[in-house]
Amino acid sequence: MVITQGSFGTLESISTKTVTTDNSLYQYFLTLIETKPSSEVLDKLHLLLAETEYYPDVEVQKMVKNIVCSPNTKGNCLSFLNNICQICIAYWIVEEDAKSIIYRLLNLFKELNLSEKKPENFIERWQEESQAFSGSSEYLKLQRLSHIINPLLSSDAAKPQVLGDLLGRYPFLYKGCLADHYSLPEYINFLAGFKRHQQNSFQEKFNRTIVLQKQKIEVARLRSMTSKIPQPIQVVPNPTLLNHQAFRTAVETFIQLTPSRIKNQTIFKLFFQIKSSPFKIFKIWLINYLTEGLKEESKQQLNPYLQANIPTILTDCDAQPLNGFLIIRTCNQLLNQLILNPEFLTKSAIAKHRSLTGSGFEQSDRRFPQPTVCCQILS
Repeated sequence: MVITQGSFGTLESISTKTVTTDNSLYQYFLTLIETKPSSEVLDKLHLLLAETEYYPDVEVQKMVKNIVCSPNTKGNCLSFLNNICQICIAYWIVEEDAKSIIYRLLNLFKELNLSEKKPENFIERWQEESQAFSGSSEYLKLQRLSHIINPLLSSDAAKPQVLGDLLGRYPFLYKGCLADHYSLPEYINFLAGFKRHQQNSFQEKFNRTIVLQKQKIEVARLRSMTSKIPQPIQVVPNPTLLNHQAFRTAVETFIQLTPSRIKNQTIFKLFFQIKSSPFKIFKIWLINYLTEGLKEESKQQLNPYLQANIPTILTDCDAQPLNGFLIIRTCNQLLNQLILNPEFLTKSAIAKHRSLTGSGFEQSDRRFPQPTVCCQILS
């Protein structure tokens, strides 16, 4: 993946007012990042971490000593290292070899050799804190971003997926999983632009895959009707985490649903009628909207779950007029419930189906298989 300058707003200049604790070393590296090639900055950072005593600039060694000898050594070292990594990534992302540069940057902290005795105590402490950074939650967030920039996923991957692997497919999770309230403003702005780039890229791939999928279906139909065989359709791997069969089933299902939803304008007319109503009325409308057009059996399976969960969302706001914030929060909470407890919906469907048919669990279980848990949160 090469991210071009036009993909999102990049840094024209780096703020020098984002670090408050003895930021002289931070300022020194900001100047390097803005004026020197990334390879030279990496070499200097490696030298400062691995061979501090040989760093050619004595003033820089004094800056390191000031950080290490400060009252909050651990916190100041961690803050400096995290901030430098964030700025480097945000500034270098548009380079052709961004993947390898960012990998090398984060790998610096895992390659430190602490077996040799250092001439001064502050250098030993500095290198200990630099090595410890690779075990911090801040470093973990940076690694997750590195995995997104250099994805290791395939759509049919059989291994259990961890959060760092899955983030590339769910850009809405970036801010919470890649940053925190200590992150630099420049890094937060970069993530916002990177998120937009990822979303647009995925949308393009997905649209292309859907078009080719429909073309393949049409080619197969034509082959059954004529001896003139059309040219084969180019094979494009689907951009989702679903395997081929599941992706095909999903596409066929939603292609069937879309035309009926577009043609049926009644539900949207009802929404415009209730848009000035209290929030409680909207939640009732939402239940009807989510079950509109479903087959009766599917509606009976889904309705109990929606009736039990949607009315309990933001009950303190029931009497308030409907607004965009309440709509977004409602949808967000409902999706969170489904993501965090996917088995609840499935079990509700199984139980409902059993009560309707009187059939045994074995039959129900075949019709409603347990969903695969695809996220393993890194602790």
